[in-house]
Amino acid sequence: MATREPAAFPVAFHRPEAERRVVILPGARYPTRGPLLWFAREVALAKGFGVLEVLDEPPTGEDPFAWVRDRALRALDHQPAPTTVVIGKSLASDVADLAADRELPAIWLTPLLDRPNVRAALARATRPLLIVGGTADPTWQPDAVPSSALISQLELPEHDHSLQRPGDPLASIASLRKVTKQVERFLGGGWLR
Repeated sequence: MATREPAAFPVAFHRPEAERRVVILPGARYPTRGPLLWFAREVALAKGFGVLEVLDEPPTGEDPFAWVRDRALRALDHQPAPTTVVIGKSLASDVADLAADRELPAIWLTPLLDRPNVRAALARATRPLLIVGGTADPTWQPDAVPSSALISQLELPEHDHSLQRPGDPLASIASLRKVTKQVERFLGGGWLR
């Protein structure tokens, strides 16, 4: 397989020598500097993972789904690690098929469950998944998620696509803590060793 070089776009590569790696993929308008992905990275680093995070975002006028697929392929193919976990926000869930094909565990924050290809990819998972969404997000359709012992869900009542509770910043911060704890639990699971 040809190796794609992530140097063709902005990345941050923390602890590249680690045998366990997290690849972090942004959403369409949610960069890895956004709080959900920022703290996911911090948890991964605290747990001893190396982290490769995609720092750019889809350019205006470019197909965002083609863009995220290109970025995901390049990030996953760059210096592969024995254990890799994918963490992606929203748009990134469109590449859940890549995680399923490569038998990678994944965390999908606000996955696009309104897209049939995302649901189909989740159904093919052979490794544990964590999906997180809010009931005020129209793309969050938990009843459409295939039933599987491999899929854990965290649903936040009245939270939007950014996993915030509009008009209630303190509730949003409390929810960020809940999500971060779930990410920590997921990455600390014995099944990742």
